[in-house]
Amino acid sequence: MNENVLRILLVDDDEDDYIITRDLFSEIKGMKFDLQWVASYDEALEVIGQNIHDVYIFDYLLGAKTGLELLRTSINNGCRTPIILLTGQGDHELDIKAIQTGASDYLVKSEINADLLERSIRYAIERKRTEDDIYQMAYYDSLTGLPNRLLFQDRLRQVIKHSERERNTNAVLFLDVDNFKRINDTFGHTVGDNLLREVAARLEHVIRKSDAVSRQHLGNMFARLGGDEFTVLLSDIQEIEDALKVAERINTSISIPFALGNHEVFVTVSTGIAIYPADGNDCDTLLKNADSAMYHAKEQGKNNYQFYMQSMNARAFEILEMENDLRKALENNELLLYYQPQIDIIHGKVIGVEALIRWQHPEKGLVSPAEFIPVAEKNGLINPIGEWVIRTACAQIRAWHAAGMSAMPVSVNIASQQFQQQDFIQIITDSLDYSGISSADLILEITESTLMENTEAVSNKLQEVTDLGVKLSIDDFGTGYSSLNYLKRFPIHAIKIDYSFIKEVNTDPDDAAIVEAIISMANSLKLEIVAEGVETEEQLEFLRIKGCSLVQGFLFSRPLPADEIYDYCCNEENGSGTIISAICSELKSGPESVELRESSEREIHNI
Repeated sequence: MNENVLRILLVDDDEDDYIITRDLFSEIKGMKFDLQWVASYDEALEVIGQNIHDVYIFDYLLGAKTGLELLRTSINNGCRTPIILLTGQGDHELDIKAIQTGASDYLVKSEINADLLERSIRYAIERKRTEDDIYQMAYYDSLTGLPNRLLFQDRLRQVIKHSERERNTNAVLFLDVDNFKRINDTFGHTVGDNLLREVAARLEHVIRKSDAVSRQHLGNMFARLGGDEFTVLLSDIQEIEDALKVAERINTSISIPFALGNHEVFVTVSTGIAIYPADGNDCDTLLKNADSAMYHAKEQGKNNYQFYMQSMNARAFEILEMENDLRKALENNELLLYYQPQIDIIHGKVIGVEALIRWQHPEKGLVSPAEFIPVAEKNGLINPIGEWVIRTACAQIRAWHAAGMSAMPVSVNIASQQFQQQDFIQIITDSLDYSGISSADLILEITESTLMENTEAVSNKLQEVTDLGVKLSIDDFGTGYSSLNYLKRFPIHAIKIDYSFIKEVNTDPDDAAIVEAIISMANSLKLEIVAEGVETEEQLEFLRIKGCSLVQGFLFSRPLPADEIYDYCCNEENGSGTIISAICSELKSGPESVELRESSEREIHNI
C-alpha cells in the first residue's frame, strides 16, 4: 500500500454505480484514493492477477456471474488483498456467506455513505494487517524469514493442480546442510543460527538469478522445512536438466566459506531431486522421494545432488522394516557376539579377541553389522545395543574363566553416540562389577572421529576409563584425522590399522607407505599395533618386516561363536596351536626378527 494514496479497484457492471461510488470517495477527508473501475468478471480476474491494489470492492451482480463467485475465485487463486462486497438489499444470508468466503466486510448500496465507506475501508486494511501478522507466524520461518513447511506444501499442491491441467513438469529439491550438528557443537547455536540465515540468503540469490526460474512462474518457491533442511520448488521447467543446473549452482554457492563474526565456516549441502509427475503426482510423495534422494546424496559422500530413483523407495521400506525388527531384537534375544582372535605372530599364540556383534534374524538369518548398525545409529538404538554388547562381553569373559580358559583381553567397539552418554562410565563400572572380571580383561575400541568431537570432554572421559583400569584402543586408524597430537594427548595404549590399508598393502605403494608410517609412529610412541583384515601370507610377511607383530583376519580365523573360540584357544591339537604354527612357520626369518620378538614380548607383557 502506498503511504499517501490507497489504490482501490471497483468491480461493477453498472456505470451509474461507479459514478456514485467515485463521488462518495471524493467526499472522504484525510484519505487520498486512486479508484480504478472494471465492468466485467473476466476483466476483473485479469487485473486482480496483477496484485497492484490495496482494496477490492465487488458488486454482487456482475452479469451472468456474481461478486461472491469472483470473491471465491480470487481467494482460491491466492489473493490476500482485502475485499469488500456490495449487496443490493442487505440480504442477511448473503452477507454471512460473503464473510465466510473471505470478505473483509460488506456494504448495502441503499445505506452507503462517505463515512460508512471510509470506515469499511479502514476496517478492511486493519484486518488485513492483523491477518498478515498471523499469516506470517503461521506460514513463515521466524529465523530465516523463508516460507515454512505448511506454506511450501500449500504452494506445491497448487502447482500440481495447475500442472494436471497444463501437463507441466515441476521439480522439488530437498537440501540438507552437511555436518550442521558439528557447527552447533563447535561454535554454538548463535553461530549455527547465523549460518542458516546466510544459507537462506544464498539460496534466494541463486533462485532469483537462475535461468531455470527466471520466468517468475507462480509456483516457484524456496523454504526452510526446519532444522538444517531447505526445499526448492521449480514449477513448469522446460527440461529436467534445469533442476540439475539449479542444484549445481546451489552447491557452488554454499561451498564458498561463510564469514560469521570471528569465525570462517565451511559447509556443503546434499541435495535430492524429485520430478513431477515421474517421481510422484502428489505433494507428500514428491517430498518423500526428494528426501530419499537427498539421503542417497549423503551416502554418496555428501556435497552432491542425486535424482530420485524407484530403487530408493524400496531401500527406504527395507530400512524401515529393519528398524522395526531391530527394536524387537534386544527383547527377543536375537543379538549375538562373535569373537575374532588376535594373534601374536612371533610367539604363535592368541593374545586377545575382538567382540563383533551379529543379528540372528528369525527370517533373514545372520545379519551383518554393516547392514544394521547404521540403522541403529540413526534411530537411537545404538546406545541400548552398545550397552548389551559390553555386558555380554564381560559375562562371556567370566564364563570362559570359569571353564578354565586363561585370561585373555576382549576388545569391544564403542560407537560415538554411546561414548557420549552421560552414564557411559557407570555402564562400564556396573558391567565389570556384575561380572566380577578384572578391568584388564576389557579393552574399549573408539574411532578417531569420536576423539575429535569435543576434545576436552573426551579427554576427561577417557581418563575416567583408564582410571578404572580399562585400556583404550583407536579403531580404524588412518581413516580419520590420524593426528600425532591426540595420540600424545589422550591415554591410548593401542591403535588398529584399518583393513582398507592392509587389503592392497602389497600392490599399492600408497597403502604400503601409509601402513609403514603408522607402524613407525606407533612404535616411536610405544603404542601397541594391531593390523586388521589380514587375509594373505604376503600381507602378513609385509607387516612382520615392518615391525607389526599383532594381527587379526581371515588368514587365521573368521569371527567365531563363543564356544568355538574356547576350542580354538584351548585345544592345542585341533585348535589355534596347529593353525597358527602352520602359518607362522612359513614366515621368512631375517635380521629384523630378534628386535621384533623383543618388542612383541614387551607388548604381551603390557596386555
